[in-house]
Amino acid sequence: MLVENGADLLNDFATINTKPQMKKIGDDVYFFSGYGTSNVIAIEGQTSVILIDTLESPDASAQLLADLQKETDKPVKTIIYTHGHPDHRGGASTFKATVENIYAFNNQDKPLTAINDIKHALNDRGAHQMGYHLTNAEAITMGIGKLEGHMVGMRGYEPLQPTEFIDNGVSARTIDGVLMQLATAPGENGDMGYIWLPDQQVLCCGDNYYGCFPNLAPIRGGQYRDIGNWLKSLDLLVSYDAQYVLPGHLEPLIGYKEVKKTLSNYRDALQSIFNQTLIAINQGLPVQEVVETVSLPEKFKNLPYLTEIYGTVEWSVRAIFAAYVGWFDGNPTNLHSLPTQEAANKMINLIGGASKVELAIQKAITEKDYLWALELCDLLLSIGRISTIGSKVQVLRLVAEQETTATGRHYYLSTANELEAEL
Repeated sequence: MLVENGADLLNDFATINTKPQMKKIGDDVYFFSGYGTSNVIAIEGQTSVILIDTLESPDASAQLLADLQKETDKPVKTIIYTHGHPDHRGGASTFKATVENIYAFNNQDKPLTAINDIKHALNDRGAHQMGYHLTNAEAITMGIGKLEGHMVGMRGYEPLQPTEFIDNGVSARTIDGVLMQLATAPGENGDMGYIWLPDQQVLCCGDNYYGCFPNLAPIRGGQYRDIGNWLKSLDLLVSYDAQYVLPGHLEPLIGYKEVKKTLSNYRDALQSIFNQTLIAINQGLPVQEVVETVSLPEKFKNLPYLTEIYGTVEWSVRAIFAAYVGWFDGNPTNLHSLPTQEAANKMINLIGGASKVELAIQKAITEKDYLWALELCDLLLSIGRISTIGSKVQVLRLVAEQETTATGRHYYLSTANELEAEL
């Protein structure tokens, strides 16, 4: 989302969850935040510790282990991964000397057959989204936590492989005297799962809830995150009689009423976006008009846990449209397109030449009409006018200052830096 002070919003957000802290939840559950991008939950059993997720770096998890050992001298013998993202598994090697069992959830989504054939492109786009090649000042935040460990001088990912997978449904377990239910809950990831501790009334929900608008459609690319399934998993989340909800990122929810209110609002907001999008599609609207039609209901717009810092309504709508009706927006003009360079030449000639387009770019910049300026820059770059690169770099950085989502900011700035290197 673009607003006048987008970067200020991200800078304010970056002050949250940046300092390592531990909250004790009841007698035997510990909630660790600020040690890395994600959170960790430690559960003290009869003779050992059960760890839920492990951060993104062994350096970060080593610091966490040192602080955990101030609370208990019991070894970490069990790890449960809420899902497969590397910022939740990458610190596991810290515990390899003591860990005996590692649980994970089976992926409920069927991967595309040849997804690994485009791994290079996905990795490159992922680096742009996450801001891996930006300075810390440029990146500011990951959007759901502090900058990842390898971005601030820590070692990279060192996961350990699961020893057992939880299949579809709910699996009741007693691990070292701790009663728990492990439930598959596809949402942000197909292999997401919940860990419910009925005796403690604690629910660990991975990344299906965190305190900002969710990343329903990552701009790095990848398979559609089925929002219908995500909503079912949120229904399950709301159904638990939890006093504590401990997410994979950001702050916990504490207190039965706060848990119910927040999770219900979160779920209802996503349901509204989903329903509005499907209604607009069913009316035959093209994708851009669908985007312009759908918005968060007024009662949700100012809720802090729905701020568009990580995901956005607009990108979610575009993802739903593409998933349900494909690339074609229903306008037959778009069934076949002129080659990019040919179309650009025709448009520039219609405007009156490249020099007039350049003047229009500068006018748009002066008037802070940055999206229009980017459109005009691309028009000139399409005909090979390399002198326009400098203008596009300038505008990308100006738009980045308006962008509220960390992922969008990172992509704007990463692209600007790459283009600048070509000058």
